[in-house]
Amino acid sequence: MLDKLPVVGRFLGGRVADNAGWRRMKALLRKCERRPVYRAWIGDVVVCDAALARRALLDSDNCLAREPSVWQFGDKQRVPAATVTELNRWLHGAAARHDVDAAARVAVVALAAASGDLHRAALLAALDSVADMLGFDCDLELAAAVRVYIGDVFHAKLVNAHLDDAQIARAQGLASRVAAMLTTCDAELPAVLRTDGVLTGAARGEVYLHAVLSVVGASAVMLAWLACVLHMDAVADIETSAETRALLFACKPEHVALELLRLWPPASAHGRRVLKDHQVGPVKALRDDDLVIPVFVLHRHRDAWPDARAFAPQRWQEDPRPAAFMPFSAGPGACIGSQFEIRWLAAVVRHAAALGGLQLVQLGRSPCANTMFSPPRCRLEAP
Repeated sequence: MLDKLPVVGRFLGGRVADNAGWRRMKALLRKCERRPVYRAWIGDVVVCDAALARRALLDSDNCLAREPSVWQFGDKQRVPAATVTELNRWLHGAAARHDVDAAARVAVVALAAASGDLHRAALLAALDSVADMLGFDCDLELAAAVRVYIGDVFHAKLVNAHLDDAQIARAQGLASRVAAMLTTCDAELPAVLRTDGVLTGAARGEVYLHAVLSVVGASAVMLAWLACVLHMDAVADIETSAETRALLFACKPEHVALELLRLWPPASAHGRRVLKDHQVGPVKALRDDDLVIPVFVLHRHRDAWPDARAFAPQRWQEDPRPAAFMPFSAGPGACIGSQFEIRWLAAVVRHAAALGGLQLVQLGRSPCANTMFSPPRCRLEAP
């Protein structure tokens, strides 16, 4: 449970406390500017060329595993394809009906009033903003369980890179409790989440919690990055002076959202398991290899972007989006909530002035680079 990005986690390695993940991300950026495709010593095939990466992820020859990790449970057991279709239809429909502007206001107001750990505050603010969309607003007990899962269990994974035995047991217990609550919940949920069948017991609760996380995780991380951009002079090696910050309010919110996702993508890399041997540029990918697309590198690569290391939302006035831009992956295994996330983040940017009063104290030196790519540890002082 919560092994959301196993390829990326192994590829970056290290705990947040020793900054190993961030050091390796920066080393990877330097290496990929010299070698766009190569085989890593751990057996991964690393693709830093935008055209090759997109072609690989679109996977017209069915060479890669396609199922998003969100629809896995237990020891990487996969939800059946027909059930995945049902779950995807539910999430897409819920996202399409959701009032993203109202949701963004909820998130911004919640974060502006928060104190304590920035990551936890952003997770809970993002969670509050989608409570009605995901159906846990109608059951106080279910809402409390989801809050523990996101604010405590996933928070520990986000900032510490791993869960200890007690936290794993807690996550498993939450999944069982949530499964029982879903049976009597009044929310509009697909039948596969309501009653035992294809999914039974804790597996049903776990898949529901993964669905919540698929929406909340990236939103929360981007909300935290935005808070840092508003209140720090440099964020993950990108200059964010007062002049730069002014662009947040001068440019279109949609362009600001895209630029935030370019420079600080919630996942620093995407991974796919290779199902059959095939050629990727100059390298042969072999069955059971992992194909790694280092999005962080593609998004800051000087060959792909003019002024690649500058915060410049105005670059997005040009259409279409460059091939190198893939914060949510591409093709059959892409993030199921990508369009919602972009709309939600743009709406948050529209309300960003409400975050001007945050008092942010930076505690960590480097970003958290493990399960997701998120800001350095910070504390919010009481407003």
